[in-house]
Amino acid sequence: MMNRPARSAAAAAALAVLACPGVSFAASPGAATDPVHASVRLDPRRMVGGGSVPAHFVGFSVEWSLIERYMGPTARPAFANLLGNLRTGVLRIGGSSQDVMPFDATADNTNEVITPQDLADIRATLDAANAGHVAGSGTPNWGVILGTAMSPPTAQRPWRVPEHARAFVTQGVGPAFAGANEDVAAVSLGNEPDLAYRFDLQQYLGDFAAFSGANATQPYPIVTPNTSEPIAPWTSIADRSVETRFFWDWPAILDATAPATKANAGAFGAWAGDHFYPLARTCTTDPYRCPTIPALLSDERLANFNYQVYTHANEAAGRGLGYRVEELNTAAGRGAHGVSDVAASAVWALDTMFNAACPQPPHAPSVNAECGTGAVGVNFHNAEVRAFFHPEEGNGYYNAINFDPSAAMGAPTPAPEYYALLLFSRFAQGTSGLRPVPVAISAPEGGQVKAWRVDGDASERRLFLINKGDQPVSLDVAAPGARYEIDRMTPDDPSGAGRTLDAPGVRIDGRVVSADGSWPGFQPTVGTAKAGHFQVTLGAGEAVVVTLHGHDG
Repeated sequence: MMNRPARSAAAAAALAVLACPGVSFAASPGAATDPVHASVRLDPRRMVGGGSVPAHFVGFSVEWSLIERYMGPTARPAFANLLGNLRTGVLRIGGSSQDVMPFDATADNTNEVITPQDLADIRATLDAANAGHVAGSGTPNWGVILGTAMSPPTAQRPWRVPEHARAFVTQGVGPAFAGANEDVAAVSLGNEPDLAYRFDLQQYLGDFAAFSGANATQPYPIVTPNTSEPIAPWTSIADRSVETRFFWDWPAILDATAPATKANAGAFGAWAGDHFYPLARTCTTDPYRCPTIPALLSDERLANFNYQVYTHANEAAGRGLGYRVEELNTAAGRGAHGVSDVAASAVWALDTMFNAACPQPPHAPSVNAECGTGAVGVNFHNAEVRAFFHPEEGNGYYNAINFDPSAAMGAPTPAPEYYALLLFSRFAQGTSGLRPVPVAISAPEGGQVKAWRVDGDASERRLFLINKGDQPVSLDVAAPGARYEIDRMTPDDPSGAGRTLDAPGVRIDGRVVSADGSWPGFQPTVGTAKAGHFQVTLGAGEAVVVTLHGHDG
């Protein structure tokens, strides 16, 4: 999971844009029915240089308080299938729950304590998702990050000390993962220390030294710091006009933690973790935080993400570490109804994964054109709708996979974001030749269509087209002499009201995941370019993967 080296700039000219003048872009919902016209060109040759998308890029983050809901005996078969559909990835168990839930090797298994049974359920889930993997034969399809507490002890939680973390590893993780140590990608010490330590960097670094000195995570890899930051424009963070937490302390943190992180790197490598939310469910004191679909899909919020990822990925790479966004989703505070749980979240998630792998820093727009810097993965967070220990109240609005809140604790089901991860994992993950592709839209306020390319097998080139706007778009794709397939992710409104970005569901190729969590398979449309061109129409909130065949150059 090491950061990718910088690439040569020689291939930057391989992508070109075809102009299509004379059409204006209607920016308001319902203001226009005719599609916007745009154009894009995909060079059919294999890219020289370009970035890569690691094989274990996608992932989910699940609170400890929900193990039974996702990985207990009745939930596990479907959840393991949902993981298996993505083929490879990293599961993160943690979040704020890891600092408020103690591990107790002898306690009854409840929502409020971490027990050996929880760890056994996680192991059983990975065994199912990794069926056929032989221990010691290489990196398994799915690994897990296991979070334990590292936060200042309090009278209510005096157990947050190195001895507790050591017991978690020796009495919990070790027995549960006997014979499958490579499944444990890392043990994570603490969650959002910027908040837990009230911005006190020296106390945090002192505690890390104590935990590290006590070999709290041995023999497993360690990951830190999983920091969070206020929701603010990147310009305010860059000019330091807004109070940040540990954003500018990453160099000091990594200088202190990187040696221990690299000394015990496992099958998944060594990396530093980070969190990001573009919006927040609560925004009464700061309107900038307020969640809306236009804000979520705006280029401005994406620029904030790119600034953080590029800055911290570079700082991690400079110390020999990868960089993973271990907690990511639409809106802090468990998401926002009508924003996080609708089709808009799927197109946001798809584009955000590409920007994580290849951030385009707003302060230096061309510096990462060849995708030499980027994250090695992302984890979309899942939680209860209101508070820990109350799963019966329902799912967080941002959950990519919804758990069963009933007493049956039955099969988890995919939410809109899941389909974005499915599309990305099956067509982008594990590929090379990653590049952003310019899109020419004939309007002064264009830019809601995003395009990315990757190289598949020797004869395959893949073009992702993502319509984050609220109007349909007709795209002229220049791809000389190509036979192609198109797989389409589409908003699904069972009510028949025609909702798009605010539709409650998503389909791919008209299909949905089966009740047992399995994917019935893709069903692309096929065609052949004529005179080096073909047309693709994207509805509002739609995304497609165009796979070109027959090019070995």
